[in-house]
Amino acid sequence: MLRTGEPLYDYAAETAAQSSLVSPTPFTLPFMSPPYTALLFVPFSWFDYKTAFFLFLAFNLACLGLALFLLRPFTVTLDTKWRLTVAFIALSFLPLGIALIFGQLSVLLLLLYCACFVALQSGRPTLAGVFLALALIKFQIALPVALLFLLWRQWRFFAGFLTGAFALTLLSLRVTGAAATQAYLYSLLAMSQASSTGAGQTKYAIYSAEMPNLYGLLNTVFSGAPSSLYLTVLLSLLVLLWAALQRPSLPLALLAGILVSYHLYLYDFTLLLLPMLLILNTGIDLPLKGRLKAAFITCGLLAPAAFFLTDFNHDYLFALPLTALFLLSSGVLPETPANAQTQPAEPTPHTTTPA
Repeated sequence: MLRTGEPLYDYAAETAAQSSLVSPTPFTLPFMSPPYTALLFVPFSWFDYKTAFFLFLAFNLACLGLALFLLRPFTVTLDTKWRLTVAFIALSFLPLGIALIFGQLSVLLLLLYCACFVALQSGRPTLAGVFLALALIKFQIALPVALLFLLWRQWRFFAGFLTGAFALTLLSLRVTGAAATQAYLYSLLAMSQASSTGAGQTKYAIYSAEMPNLYGLLNTVFSGAPSSLYLTVLLSLLVLLWAALQRPSLPLALLAGILVSYHLYLYDFTLLLLPMLLILNTGIDLPLKGRLKAAFITCGLLAPAAFFLTDFNHDYLFALPLTALFLLSSGVLPETPANAQTQPAEPTPHTTTPA
């Protein structure tokens, strides 16, 4: 649609395009990412839908391979067990499989967060902030992460994030124009309001019971009552406050961002591979006790639990182990090096002593 000049964020136009290019349908899966994200799909639009799907699958697999390669200095212990341990852990994680099958951008986001983490551990916080800005593809996760780094007074990181976000805003305006950007903001508001009704959920394919975060859990448990929204806001603020009182850590901030995100699906749990692999690498050869033991066990439960919940009617229950992992991982996950604000440092597999 971008390549041929069709209006983005127009529900009727999106429905017509999906019906003609994919399959006839009365409802559509609307494009909800920022305008600059559409540029990623332009090369694939030159092919028919089936061919483009497999090309995008290959692109996602390449992103996964690069993400795991970037994490190699931080998964040394797992690699010593068997060279393919990390790859098999990742490929057996069901949310990743769902992301690959659905052709989602979660794998690209995993790569961006891994690059952000490596840049931080290497003493390049400004570059790390730029990587986070690129992850604004899912801004509902990236913005809480950026907020936590602001509260942690990581000024160079936040400056890089603002610079990247400003550049992407200008790019979006250049690509689609101010009218499309305004339509994007309007469509987000319209979908948010419509999702409170059954008809709106069907129209936009937004179901709270399929969201494994605080919003999905509380909205489903309280049947969409107004009190659920107030409680979600309160608990989200408490999550961010608790995280802000911990030492700076990108994996911890990512867990908080996933937990408090407004819009999330199970394939977005692909991002959990970053904190989970770091926790597993830390605890695989150490005597398990206290917080490390609990975090290690929680990581082990996240993957098999998916097999019991993937009818997509009870995914909101994943918010419970996600909350446990978030609370238990402080002191276990690598922290941002103190010298990241002054001079570069070589990356190290572990920067904290497990509790």
